[in-house]
Amino acid sequence: MSGSAAALAGCASCKGRCCREYTVNVTMDDVRGLATGMALHPREFLALQEKDDGDFRFRRDGPRYDIRLRHRPDTEGCVFLMEIAPGHARCGAYAHRPRVCANFPASLSRNTVAIRDNTLCGDADSWNLTAMDLPGLRANILRNRAAWTEHLRLAERWNAHVDSSHRTRSHDELYDFILEPGTIGLPEEDAEAAEAGARTASDARVPDGTDGAGAPDAGGDEVTGDAGDDGDAGGPEGAGSAPVAAGGSGGGTAPASV
Repeated sequence: MSGSAAALAGCASCKGRCCREYTVNVTMDDVRGLATGMALHPREFLALQEKDDGDFRFRRDGPRYDIRLRHRPDTEGCVFLMEIAPGHARCGAYAHRPRVCANFPASLSRNTVAIRDNTLCGDADSWNLTAMDLPGLRANILRNRAAWTEHLRLAERWNAHVDSSHRTRSHDELYDFILEPGTIGLPEEDAEAAEAGARTASDARVPDGTDGAGAPDAGGDEVTGDAGDDGDAGGPEGAGSAPVAAGGSGGGTAPASV
């Protein structure tokens, strides 16, 4: 959450549930911010999850994967979650956290900042909207939506590059691309195809919704993990197939199906 509202709302009694039980999908812009601000390589804090509607492929016609923050197997918390005392934890990357984390639990409803339904940290009455920086939250939610649009455009560029290649790409090659998107140059025809694919993906996966960047999933108290969401905080960790740790088996080779 952003601003001093954390001291006046649900975050004041934080036990870190959102950092343990939500899957947090991130944009390339989020990754660059974390890598620079925390002086870490993406392989140190990302995991790859195979999904039918994931963003990235590593080989032509191969499965798709999305990128998300890694969870520690010992604590089940986000890789950046600092355990202060039993039942109490705080973000160790607060100044560089992904926009979804900064925005949580806010969403946009009819262009107005509201509180997400069914959050892990209590209901809407647990939060004091009057104490929040509503203009700042609204602006950040819209920035996150723009970041997802750019993320999808660049993901299609990466996939076009993969499709034009005759070899499997590695995790580290993807991370290099995320950090420096200009490292991949495409032939003109492939570039046009990537741009067309990005427009299609953006139209299909960043719809208008209650949070200004996508509709919530109809899954009980889960928050959708689709790229259209503000924050893109997915359902509780452990749902679906297991994520592949960044770097994967073989220290950076393309992930096997999981």
